[in-house]
Amino acid sequence: MNSTPTLRRSLLYVPGDKEAMLARAASRGADALILNLEDAVAPANKDLARQMVAHALQALDFGAAEVIVRINPPDTETGYRDLLAIVPCGPAAILIPKVGSAEDARSVGRTVERLEAVHGLASGRTHIMCMIESAAGVLNAPEIAACHPRVAALIFGAVDLSTEIGCAPLPGEGVLLHAAGRLILAARAAGIDAIDTPHMQLNDPDGLARSSRLARDLGFDGKSAIHPAQIATINAAFSPTAEQVAWAKRVIALVPNGDPARLGAALLDGQLIETPHLARAQRILAASERLGTNSF
Repeated sequence: MNSTPTLRRSLLYVPGDKEAMLARAASRGADALILNLEDAVAPANKDLARQMVAHALQALDFGAAEVIVRINPPDTETGYRDLLAIVPCGPAAILIPKVGSAEDARSVGRTVERLEAVHGLASGRTHIMCMIESAAGVLNAPEIAACHPRVAALIFGAVDLSTEIGCAPLPGEGVLLHAAGRLILAARAAGIDAIDTPHMQLNDPDGLARSSRLARDLGFDGKSAIHPAQIATINAAFSPTAEQVAWAKRVIALVPNGDPARLGAALLDGQLIETPHLARAQRILAASERLGTNSF
């Protein structure tokens, strides 16, 4: 399995060329920070952003947040320079934009492996995450998700995808809903995380709450954010409730002598409880434990 136990409810994009934003990023409450070298940075500022992010990785304390760097397309000179500068600084993961095929991710995996070896870093320490934001990426999502042991997450990019295919940019409807479902299934089959696209309307708290709940109910593990004000709403949507934790504990209590192999079928409040329910209960309690809310 490629996944890690990292909690990824909220992933906040931080422009790589904004020193003040980089300095404050750790205080925003996001589970993960995506230090962005790609589309948030003007072409004239690419070199500056790369230098600033490399410095931030070495000089700033990001606390418990998982630190991810979104590079430029790796088949460009700019993207290759990003890898050369960033991997030695030890980010938790490299986010590859516009992944259309498994080879796109495998190529980056090979480069990361070489850089870890050259710089004396522990092999396998740097994960890879793949932006799925094209028709080819959606269709190839199962192969991409399973193509390399470093791949830890697929991240949905609905804005670029909707532009390419000419549909309305409404992630919960039409072809984008189909694309999201395919991405989630691919991630689940590979044992990795699936992260939803950002809610692009900044002054729309109700819409953000609805899209976050929809993403959770579809099966996403978390949601990207483009502004710190979105973090609390996203975190709340993807955190187990007290009722869910209580249900999960009651399910676990049904397991004879703590041995899942002996569960068989049982009843809880008139509902048939089987092995899939046990897996869901374990997932809820694992997330609750990481959040420190297991005492509900």
